[in-house]
Amino acid sequence: MINGHGDDVYRYNEVKINFSSNVYGHFSHIDLFSYLSSQLYKVSHYPEAAPITLEKEIALHLGLESYEVMATNGATEAIYLLAQTFADAHSAVFTPTFSEYADACRMHRHRITMITELDQMPSDADILWLCNPNNPTGQVIPKSILLDFIYKHQQQTIIIDASYAFFTRQPLLTVQEASLFPHVIMLHSMTKEYAVPGLRIGYITAEESLLNKVKAYRIPWSVNQLAQDAGRYLLHHAQEYQINISTYMDEAQRVYRLLSTIDGLQVYPTDTHIILCKLTRGNAADLKQFLMTHYGILIRDASNFAALSEAHFRIAIQLPEENNLLIQALIQYINRTCF
Repeated sequence: MINGHGDDVYRYNEVKINFSSNVYGHFSHIDLFSYLSSQLYKVSHYPEAAPITLEKEIALHLGLESYEVMATNGATEAIYLLAQTFADAHSAVFTPTFSEYADACRMHRHRITMITELDQMPSDADILWLCNPNNPTGQVIPKSILLDFIYKHQQQTIIIDASYAFFTRQPLLTVQEASLFPHVIMLHSMTKEYAVPGLRIGYITAEESLLNKVKAYRIPWSVNQLAQDAGRYLLHHAQEYQINISTYMDEAQRVYRLLSTIDGLQVYPTDTHIILCKLTRGNAADLKQFLMTHYGILIRDASNFAALSEAHFRIAIQLPEENNLLIQALIQYINRTCF
C-alpha cells in the first residue's frame, strides 16, 4: 500500500499535532542530528553491503548472537523479504492489522486466509502473520496463550511483528525466548522505538538456520549509510529514549475513558498507546479533514484496514494537553454532524 498509511504529514502545509503515526513524537533528536551531520562525508562512499556491524550491535543490545539478527530497511522491508522467502505459501493473517503483510503475500503469490482468532488458524496454512501488540487495535495476545499456540503449531512458521513492544505493560514473548523455536520469526522496528520513521531501520530476529533462508534474498546496500550510523548511535544512547511506560499507559487509559463517554463514538479497548475508534455518524475522511482545517490535528483514517469501515480512525497518545485538545475537537465534530 503506497498510499493510505499514517503520518502523511507531507500532504499538508501545517500539522500542529500528529496523532496519525504510532511513534512517540516528543523525543529530542538534537544530539542525533548533530552526530549524523558529522557523518555526512560517508555518503560519498558505499556502506557495508550487508550491515553486519549494525547487526552485531543489535545482537549485543538484545543478548543474542549476531547470526540471529538481520538488519533491514525498516520493518517493511523485512515483511516483503519474508513473503519472498516463503513464496507460494498459504498464509494466515490475524486481522484487522497492518496491510503490508497481505500486500507482500499477494506480491509473492501466497494464498491468504484472514482470521480474527488464533483458533481459526487453517490446518493447511504454512505461515501465521501476527502483529503483537497489534496495529490498529492496540491489543495484546496474552503471552501464555501465544506460547501455547507456538508449542502446538511447530510445523508452521509463525511471524510475530513486535514493532510496538515498547508501548505496553503487558508481558510479551522476548527475543531470547523466540530464538529457541526454529519456527518463530520476530520483526522489530527501531523506527518505532526511537521515533525515527524517516530513517527506516528495522531488523529480524530468528534461529540461525531459519534466518539464513531469509538472508538468501537480501539485496546489497538496502540499509543506507546514515541509517546504519543512526542505528549504532541510538543503541549506544538508548537510555535517552526511554518512555516512562507506566505514566504513558496511564495517560492512554485516561484518554480511552474520556473518549468512551462521548456519544457518537465507539472506542475499542487497548493495551498500548494506540486507540482505535469508530464514528457512529460521519466518516473518518471527513473527520480527518475537519481536524486538520480547524485544529492542525492529524489522525489516521483507518478505513483502508481490512475488516474496518469508513467510520474507523486511529490515534496514538501524545502529551496530555494535546490529547485534551483532540478530545475537545472530536466533541465539536460529533456535535456538528448531529445537525
